[in-house]
Amino acid sequence: MKKQYISFENYNDVITHVRLKTLPEILQKGHQFFTEAQEFYFQEPEIKETIDLYLEQLNAHFLENTKVKDQDMLASVAFIRTFLEMHSTIQSKEALKKFIFSLQKAVTSKEITKEDPYAAHIEEMQQKLIVQYNEMILQDKVKIMINRKWRLALKKITYQKPMEGLGSIDSMSPTKTNTLPITTTKNDPLFTSFDQQPVKTNTPTFKLPGAMGELLGDVEKFELAITIEGDQGGGKTRFTYQLADAFAELGHKIAIFTLEIGGKSDLINRMREEYLSPKNRNRISRADRLPNGYDTIASAAGVFDVIIIDSWNKTGLPSQDFDRLRKEYSNTIFIVIFQRTTQKTIRGGTAPLYDAGINIEVVKVDDTFQNNYAVTTKNRYGITGIKYNIFTKYIIGAAEVSAKEQIEIL
Repeated sequence: MKKQYISFENYNDVITHVRLKTLPEILQKGHQFFTEAQEFYFQEPEIKETIDLYLEQLNAHFLENTKVKDQDMLASVAFIRTFLEMHSTIQSKEALKKFIFSLQKAVTSKEITKEDPYAAHIEEMQQKLIVQYNEMILQDKVKIMINRKWRLALKKITYQKPMEGLGSIDSMSPTKTNTLPITTTKNDPLFTSFDQQPVKTNTPTFKLPGAMGELLGDVEKFELAITIEGDQGGGKTRFTYQLADAFAELGHKIAIFTLEIGGKSDLINRMREEYLSPKNRNRISRADRLPNGYDTIASAAGVFDVIIIDSWNKTGLPSQDFDRLRKEYSNTIFIVIFQRTTQKTIRGGTAPLYDAGINIEVVKVDDTFQNNYAVTTKNRYGITGIKYNIFTKYIIGAAEVSAKEQIEIL
C-alpha cells in the first residue's frame, strides 16, 4: 500500500486494503467507532473530535510500522480457507454460529467490502451457512459438503500467498480443534423428522411479575441484554429502577452503575424510596464510577445476576464492548441506557440495538410525566408494541380491556 494520508473523506476506500486484525487494539476499536458513527461526523462535535483523534493515531501508526502489500491484507481469503477446511467434516451448531458471527463482523466492520474481488463468494458462503444453521432446529451437528465445482473455484483463490496475521482470523473462526471426526453412519442423518420428541434445552425461561412481565414476555437468562433509549426527561432512569425491583422480586442480585447521577444525589434516595420495595433493597447495590472501566463491569458480572448501566455513554467504552460483555458473561443480564444524538439515534452507533434481545424506547408524551411510557420496539421473547406507563406501572389499555371483558361476562 502506498503511503498516503488517511482522511475522513478517503477512509472507506483506503481501509479496505488494511489488515485490521494486525492493528493495535486501540486502533481496532477506533475503526469500529468510525464505521458506526461516521454518519454523524458533521452533526456531532464530540463524534468529530473522536474520529479525528483516531485518524491521527492511525496515520502515525502507518508512518512508523506499516509497509505491506495489498494482496497480503485480504480477510476474505482467510475465511475462504477456513470454509474449505470444513468440507466433508461434521461441525457443531455452535461452531457454525461462531464462524457466521465472525464473518458478519468482518463485513460490518468493512474488513470485507463489496469491492473485495471475492465478495460474491463470501456472500454465497454466508447465505448457505445461515440457511444450514437455521435448519438445525432439533440437531446439534451437521456434515458440511461443498459441491465440487464451487470447491475448485475457491481452492484457486487460496493458492495465492498466505496473509500475514492469518492466525488472528483463524482464532475467531472454527478451527481444526473444533472439527469433529468424520462419521457417515445412518444414525447421524442431516434431517430429523418432526414427529420425534423435541430436544430439551438447559435454558429455561422465566417471567417478571406483574405488568413488567407482560411487557417483556417469557425471557431466558442466556446472553440476555436489554437496551433502553428515548426522549430526554421521559423517565429512562425511573424505568430501570422499576426493572431492578422486578428482577429482585424473583431473587436476582442487581448492580446499578449510576454514572449519570452521583451517589450522593438526593435523586438516588428518592428513586430508592419510590421504586424499590423494602424487601428487595438488600438484593440491589449501586456504584457511581468505573475505576477500571470494562474490568469493573466484568468483575461485577461475576458477582451479580443483573447489571444496569445508566448510561453507556458515561462508561467511555466503545459500543462493541456491549456485545463483548453479553458474550463473555452469558449468564448475566445486562440492562443499558443509551443516550440519543440530536438526530434521535443512539450515540456511538446502532450496533447494540442489533446485539440486544430486547430494545425499549421511552417516550415523553407531556411535561406531567403521568403519560410517559416505555414500549418494546424489538423483543425476541414477546410481543413488540406493548406500552407500559412508567407513572402508573401498568400496561396501557389493560384497564379498558378488563372492563370490556367484565361487561361481556355480566
